[in-house]
Formats: sequence, structure tokens, C-alpha cells
Amino acid sequence: MVTARDVDPVPESRGLLAVCMASSSIAALVFGWCVVQRFAHPFELEWMEGGSLQHLLRVADGLPLYAAPTLEFVPFPYPPLYYYAALPFAHGLGFELSALRAVSVLSTVATAGLLFGLIRFETRRLSPAVAGAGLYLATYLESGAYMDVARLDAFYFALVLAAVLVLRVRDDTSGWVVVGLLAAAATLTKQTAPAIFAPLILWAFAREKGAVRAASIVGVAVFAVALGAWIWSRGDNSAFFEYVLAAQAGHEIRWWMVPAFFGVDLFYTLPVVTLVGLWGLWRHADRSTALFYVALFTGVVAACIVPRVKVGGALNNLIPLHATAIALGCVAWGAWSNARGADSRFERMAIAALLAQFLWLGFDPRIAPPKAGDAEAGARFVEQLRRVDGEVLMPAHGYLAGLAGKSVFAHQMPIDDIEDSGLERAASLREDFVRAIEAQRFALVIDATDRFLERYPNEGILEKYYRLQGPVFSEPRTLIPRSGWGVSPGRVWVPRPSDD
Repeated sequence: MVTARDVDPVPESRGLLAVCMASSSIAALVFGWCVVQRFAHPFELEWMEGGSLQHLLRVADGLPLYAAPTLEFVPFPYPPLYYYAALPFAHGLGFELSALRAVSVLSTVATAGLLFGLIRFETRRLSPAVAGAGLYLATYLESGAYMDVARLDAFYFALVLAAVLVLRVRDDTSGWVVVGLLAAAATLTKQTAPAIFAPLILWAFAREKGAVRAASIVGVAVFAVALGAWIWSRGDNSAFFEYVLAAQAGHEIRWWMVPAFFGVDLFYTLPVVTLVGLWGLWRHADRSTALFYVALFTGVVAACIVPRVKVGGALNNLIPLHATAIALGCVAWGAWSNARGADSRFERMAIAALLAQFLWLGFDPRIAPPKAGDAEAGARFVEQLRRVDGEVLMPAHGYLAGLAGKSVFAHQMPIDDIEDSGLERAASLREDFVRAIEAQRFALVIDATDRFLERYPNEGILEKYYRLQGPVFSEPRTLIPRSGWGVSPGRVWVPRPSDD
């Protein structure tokens, strides 16, 4: 790659621009169709969506998120900004999954726009900018179809990329303040953000006026993060730091998956843009720009690799990786276009490579929407729960009990995190469950298809006090989430009679 912004770009090739616009339009239409088919689905598209809704409802009710873990509630191990961002949408759309999904969908569209802006700024060309936005949307399935679900990932990376773009286009005090605020917002959404920004801060420090620039960004970011952490750790939220910093520390890291992270998640998924991007970094004539993208890529890899390869790591962690690879590849392509001039041979090569990458990412969008009949089956199940006289324990899908007007108890995912972390609070949480099961507090216990409650809080305790009644659904794979882990309501347990 050679310097792009310091030379006059050659006129856009109409043929190449038309291919870029057509390919990206198809990607956008496919993404839009998937969103339309999934957005209003009243049940989970991904198994943690119900837990996200539980967090949103607690924020709306002014209840603490980070109190000591109890049978009633254990928070996800993330900072809370995503739930606060969803509050305005909840007031408009209702306190439903769609309010959280709206934040994710808009964040995904914003990220595509930010990629367009970043590539356009670097290359001053429309073709690579349009292609970059379209390629990002085309990675929808490769990153697990997480771009439109009630999870924080899309919102988090939109904040990160907004900070990256401002860092490139605004090299003044107000720009540095904005970068610091956006970096803080990203950190208060997901705590892996500092891994992305640390190399970028080093890049900023190494440039002219680097000490002032870096100090301004870091100072604003640290102050904003400290303020947010102070607000969200006061009073009953005394366990904030324990959840956010330590709850996932016990996860096994599968280092043997690192080659697959680079070989499959990156190179196999985005072979064209990754190779072009790496070649571009090697050939870059502007050392400062090259180092910026080296820093960005290094930070994104650092932020994504451990969450991806640890036990429980899912494809949602690839959203930043894919977007960054696309940015590198399209910036390299645009710069090369400016250097080559009006070259028909290069244009044909670019069209062929672009179409190959889009086709490689192609998928049948019919696999994304909820399975036919799931909405009706879910509605019938909720009505059955409504008629149950008493409380219902459903650790993996407690939101369904909430839809039936019943109490929602702690979600299975953070329970597992606390248990694996080795934290002292894990024992008291386990005892809460033991006492509730021994007292037969619940009129129904509904375990997930992974049979979590057959091993937690202690192996055999559920069977001792409850009797297996049968499967929740007669039809296998009913209410299976379409994104992420395919766990669904599994088996129904009822209290054993005292003389049993």
C-alpha cells in the first residue's frame, strides 16, 4: 500500500463502482431481510437474550445490578452501559427483547457507516468504502448472527469504531476529548475495550505532540470510566468490580484453538481482504499510517482472541476482528488504486477479487429466522406456565416465566461463571439453590436441554426432591435459538410427594 490521502485520486471506474454498489446492496438487503424476519420474534434468538431483558427491567425499576449473587439474580459479567442505552427504546417499543435488539441493529448500521467513513477518509474513493460497508454486513453469519440480537456486542464495537474514526480525522483537543469519551463508553459496555485502545494510545504518543494527545485521551477516558465505575459500584452494587473483573477468571483458555482463530476465523473467512490488508501494511509508504493500522489490528486481536478461545467463547467475539480486517483490506485496495491510476487490468482484478470475497461470504438467509411454529409453541408454553400455581425455576430461560407473570430467577450463564471463578460468593449462591430445592419452593423446575440442574447446585439433589415428568415439548428442537448456543427448555420436574 502506498500513501492514499497525499495524492490526488484517479477518477472512479464506473464499472468497479457499480459492482461495489450492487454487491453491497445485495449484502444490505440480505441483512435487512434477516432483521425483519427476526426483530419482532417474542422469544430468544440467542440464549442470553432473556438475561439481557432481565437486566434492562432491573435498570428501569432502579434495582441494583451488582449486589451479592442470590437465587433471585446474578448479573452478567459486563459493565451496564448497553442496558442504559436500551432504555429510551424500551419506553418506545415496550420492555421487550425488541428494545434491546433495536440498539444492536442501529449499532450494526452505524458500524457499516463508520467503516465507509474511515475507508473513504483514508483513500478518498467511493468503491472501497462502499465495498467495506457491504462486506461487513456480509459477515453477519460468520460472526454468529449476533449483529441483531439483544446482546451488547454490536453496540460495543460501534463505540470502538467511532473512537477510531475520530482519532483519524480530528487531530485537535476537541477530537481527543471525543476519543476519550467514546473509549470510556466502550469500556463501560465491555471491559475488553482497553486492549484495543492501548496500542492506539502508544501510536498517538509516538507522533508529534504525542504526549499532549495521549495524555488528553487517556485522562478523559480514565476519568469517565472511573466516574461510571463509581456510580455503578455504590450502595448495593458493592460487587461491581468482582463481577466485571473476576467472574470470568476461572474459564479455561483453550490455547490449542489459537491457530484456528487466525486460520479459520480470520483467513478462511476473509481470505481476500486479509491478504490484501497485510500486503498493504508491508508496502505502506506512510510509516505513521501503517503503524496506526498495525496498532489497531494488534489491539483488536488482543481484545478478541482470549474471549474467543476460552471455554464458552462464541462467534460474537469475531465482530471486531472481521470489521478490522475489512478496513485494512479496503484501505490497501483504495490506496493501490490511486497509485496504479486508470489501469483496466487492475480494475478487472479488483472486480474478480471483490466478487470472490462476497460470494465466499454468501449464505442462505432462510437459516436465520426462527423456526416455523416456534412463536406459537412458545406462546402456548407461556400460557401453560401462567396457569401453574406457584413459582417456576428456569435458570436458562427464566424470561419465559416472566412473560407468564411469574418471578424470574438468576440466569444460568452468570451462575456458571461464579461457580467456575472460585470466588467466595459461589458457595453462598449454591447454598441458596440447595435450600430452595430442599424446601420444594418451586411448583415446577424446568431444566434446559444441557441438564444444568442435574449437576448444580449438587449432583443428584434435584432428583432427590423432584420427580421427572417429561419433556417440555413433544417436538424436538422447539425454541432452539438461531444464534449462538442451541440450548432450549428441556425437561419438566415436579415436587416429589413427602411419602415418595
